[in-house]
Amino acid sequence: MKRILIFTIFNFYFFSYAQNLNLRNQISEGIELPQKLNKNDIAIIYEINGGWSAYDYLSYYFVDENEKVKSYSEERPKSYLKNEKLKKSIKEIELTQEKKEKIIQLIESKKLSDLLKYNQEDFKIKVNENLPPPCYISDVNGYKLTFVQNNKQNTYDYYAPKYMYEKCPHKTINKTMLKKFIVVLDLF
Repeated sequence: MKRILIFTIFNFYFFSYAQNLNLRNQISEGIELPQKLNKNDIAIIYEINGGWSAYDYLSYYFVDENEKVKSYSEERPKSYLKNEKLKKSIKEIELTQEKKEKIIQLIESKKLSDLLKYNQEDFKIKVNENLPPPCYISDVNGYKLTFVQNNKQNTYDYYAPKYMYEKCPHKTINKTMLKKFIVVLDLF
């Protein structure tokens, strides 16, 4: 009986911990979510931007306290394009059970909790040298991850992260943090 009680308390503690992302920043004014968040619900916004397409592509994942996962897909015209024929579209997506489990595993992962300890500014190492800009590559995708919970958010945005990690030796790139970002991107 004592073992059952300890097991139950441990599971309750672990479940509660896993669902609290401990985000630090206030929600940006520009964030528009396709559904309302309740207390302790988690929203993940996975955005692919840049490249040749006229659109940025966003995937929204919502997880409630019961680990129910809902998802939406959005195509948003790039803000600098003035073509009025390009319209924003958003639709609800039915996820496979496997994908739902991947999202839950991501939220509960140590890899995500490691990334969430950092801020966007941590991608860059400050050096006392006047250096040229980092390596340049054009027409590839940038990736942006935003996590929202309880009116707080953390956002991470990086252009061509795998290229910069693997091929750019620039001193200002925090390769440790960039690797953590890439590892979390790969969990999707």
